[in-house]
Amino acid sequence: MQWNWTTVFVVQVFVWLIVLFERKHLSNSPKADKITFAALLFIASFMSFFNLEILPGPLTLLDYIFGPFERMME
Repeated sequence: MQWNWTTVFVVQVFVWLIVLFERKHLSNSPKADKITFAALLFIASFMSFFNLEILPGPLTLLDYIFGPFERMME
């Protein structure tokens, strides 16, 4: 697996910019909003480590599940 470190670095820069610009708004927000904000940024940061172009998507999963039924229906 080849890592695209440029993408990871750019995503991290954007995450930190978002945190810096939203810091004032978050100080007055409830705790649930802060946790949600942090969780979304963490998920974005975590997903930047994967090459999402080659990961199978939901259509591949549906084809895997319902593929045998298609052959039975014909």
